[in-house]
Amino acid sequence: MITLNNQTTNGQRGLKTRLAGKLAIAVLLVAAQPAFAEAQKAVPKQLAAVGSFKIDNLSIAKAPPSDAKRFYVVDPGHFNMTSQTFVMDANNNKLQLHGMIDGGKLPHVMASSTGKFVGIANTTYDRIAHGKRDDYVRLHDSQTLEPIADIDIPEIRFLTGLIERLSAFSTDDKHMLIQQFSPKSGVGLVDLEQKKFVKLIDIPDCYHIFPASKQNFFMHCRDGSMLQVSYDDQGNSKQKNTKVFHAENEYLHNNPYYSNSAGRLVWPTYEGKIFQAKLSESGAEFLKPIEIFSDKEKKEKWAPGGWQPVAMHKERNEIYLLSDKRAKWTHKTASRFVVVADATTGKRLRRIDLKHSIDSIAVTQDKNPTLITASLEDKSVYTFDAVSGKQLASMDEIGKAPQIIITMDK
Repeated sequence: MITLNNQTTNGQRGLKTRLAGKLAIAVLLVAAQPAFAEAQKAVPKQLAAVGSFKIDNLSIAKAPPSDAKRFYVVDPGHFNMTSQTFVMDANNNKLQLHGMIDGGKLPHVMASSTGKFVGIANTTYDRIAHGKRDDYVRLHDSQTLEPIADIDIPEIRFLTGLIERLSAFSTDDKHMLIQQFSPKSGVGLVDLEQKKFVKLIDIPDCYHIFPASKQNFFMHCRDGSMLQVSYDDQGNSKQKNTKVFHAENEYLHNNPYYSNSAGRLVWPTYEGKIFQAKLSESGAEFLKPIEIFSDKEKKEKWAPGGWQPVAMHKERNEIYLLSDKRAKWTHKTASRFVVVADATTGKRLRRIDLKHSIDSIAVTQDKNPTLITASLEDKSVYTFDAVSGKQLASMDEIGKAPQIIITMDK
């Protein structure tokens, strides 16, 4: 028997009260043990009963074949060690989620020109956030989302998931090209047909990869020129620079629009000046730059802004620029509007009020184009009729930080 002395101070009384409460709980648990024991005896019988049920016709559905409305949304999760890529489409003025593909830290996602597969360049570590690093490229079937190739590559990538065009498929989907920053500048060549890494091509201090036909690619160099690289299957290359096409103080956004199939490059500055080029095995044809904003709008502080701020519809020859009134050096913050201009003349065609804080935009390349937008703040994807500006659909809970949109190039 346990007794408590009633002659106590206030502190002792509180301590003894707590002790008495714990003892009471202990007594209850001891008293309840026979009932627990009986319940435990019944568990195997319950599990056996559940196991007697059978599930028939279990299968995993396939996504429809890729078409012009297919797109991918990359969620790097604010530098998480793992990432998600959402597989979606915007058919019938709706949004449909077909599935997700897991990836490593800051992956780079690329869609093949045929739409039959999607590639994800991954980085993982054997101790989650540190340890031995493993870089590899995994190709996934665009309908089943199952891996169809897993290709080991050297440790040559850096922050590829947040800047587009640091990895790219060749125009014929035969090769993949991967930017290296350190310890020296280079581009890694991966043979997708042989499923192997070929060679690191030495490159001067140039960035981004814009593939052109017949095993060529272009890069943007620090002096404002483009570097053209012609390469063979073994990674041997010939290189030459184009003329300088922009001034040193004309700062370019680091996520331009580029079409592999058309070789069309659209690259805005922080102020809204648009540089354009047509890239091919013959070289670079630089088009006359256009100004998206009038002098009056510039005084009102209209300027591009967002993570993926520019898109183009090739057949309509229209440039879409994510924009808002903003302070200087806020070119990475979200915007509410998209201004649309003729790509040849720069003439303003329309302005779309998105009514949301939007970080990234893309446009489908079909006859009735859809403007696809992603919001980090809302963790949502919104779609609009690219011509009328009418909002068509929305989907929330798209990961933690939906940041990059990949549409089909054709």
